[in-house]
Amino acid sequence: MRTVLLASTILLSATSALAQETPSNILTPERVFSSPSLNGPVAKGVSLSPDGQLVAFLRSREDNVDVQDLWAAPTGPGEPYKLIDARALVPDAGELSEAEKARRERMRISARGVVEYSWDQQGRYILAPLEGDIFLANRADGKVRRLTETPADEIDAKVSPKGSYVSYVRDQNLIVYDLASGKETPITDDGAGLISWGTAEFIAQEEMDRDTGYWWSPDERYIALTRVDESPVDIVPRFEITGGGATMVEQ
Repeated sequence: MRTVLLASTILLSATSALAQETPSNILTPERVFSSPSLNGPVAKGVSLSPDGQLVAFLRSREDNVDVQDLWAAPTGPGEPYKLIDARALVPDAGELSEAEKARRERMRISARGVVEYSWDQQGRYILAPLEGDIFLANRADGKVRRLTETPADEIDAKVSPKGSYVSYVRDQNLIVYDLASGKETPITDDGAGLISWGTAEFIAQEEMDRDTGYWWSPDERYIALTRVDESPVDIVPRFEITGGGATMVEQ
């Protein structure tokens, strides 16, 4: 009897000691999805400037693996530096529109902050949509200019070929922003409901890998754009099931 009791005591003591030591040694599901990322500072969406002197890339924040900032690094001597700090520009990220959520889902984008960007053809600017608004980084002085601040999301933003304008879709209409004057000019005004301008429809995005619905001419004089009329298509209610529950969506 004494031998059994002694063995039980030793086993309980060893188990207790092991339980106290394991938290720092075991990789838990919570740690896998928490910050900082286990992958370390991984560069995503890497692109070279038109003149080949600068590399731009997206990188997750140390304090939040789900939020990305835009970084740049010289191809020659020099250290990488943060070009657009997502949370410094937009501290409180709001809810994205349903159209932008669907667009990001089809582009397989799950992060927040700076999730995409583009160079102008001269390499003077980097255009970055950020939480529904548009920001333009000037390469020469490193300053970041906010172009829009509206309740609606601006999506599919582009710098025109000669760098004079920025275009984007808001509320299903195409808009052009003059960088010199800061003036917005709507190109269309009847986009609403089942009518949309300048946006790739579901089939184009999901099956044809086309995520834009408009294109600038090289001389900036014209824009070719799509007009999608879904009124002949039946609207079908369906469930959108997420981790937070289910909601009814008309599709």
